[in-house]
Amino acid sequence: MYVAATHELPAWLDVGAMVVAAAFGAHVARLRRIALFGVLLEGVVVGLGGGITRDVLLGLEPVAITTWYYIPAVLIAAVLGGSVLRVTMNRLPFVVAQAFAIGLLIGIGVQKAVVYDAPAPGAIALGVVTGAFGGAIADVLAGRQAAMLRERHFLLSAIVIGAVAFWVGTEYVAFYAAVVITVVIVVGLRVVSVGLDWTDPSFPGDDPPPEGS
Repeated sequence: MYVAATHELPAWLDVGAMVVAAAFGAHVARLRRIALFGVLLEGVVVGLGGGITRDVLLGLEPVAITTWYYIPAVLIAAVLGGSVLRVTMNRLPFVVAQAFAIGLLIGIGVQKAVVYDAPAPGAIALGVVTGAFGGAIADVLAGRQAAMLRERHFLLSAIVIGAVAFWVGTEYVAFYAAVVITVVIVVGLRVVSVGLDWTDPSFPGDDPPPEGS
């Protein structure tokens, strides 16, 4: 039997994670000088994409579609994110904001899978999907390779490690502690890997891909 009881995923955290991701996605689109409605679309896709994919894979009606306040909240976040003064793409604030958003998305992915009795591998996989897919879909719509594949500084590694950490934390410690632990781990890995130029692991004999490849 698990040490900690499963904690129901709070609606405010579900919406909050999507709102943070939407604001970040819209801000990134603005940095790339995408037109107004493109900025809003990218924000909405980054905010909702992972959560909708999560619900579909769990065989549920997507809560972001069936609950009235998700889309307005994400749209408002996209407007605000696109309106914020520009932050330099290659600096610490960008890395921290990206990792913070991803850490929250991982949490709502793993926790909802746990609530619906998914086994550990499935819950962890769903956390990875929720953390990565919104941004990946937005990148594809913009004609770019998904960031999780082209970013060499521990982006995908941080997502996977964060999903494992959240599952362990929520099952054996406490739900809210798992949220904090996951965000700290993902942000920490991203900041340290960028600062020290650590790259994602490669197969033996393969050189790490160049930045942005």
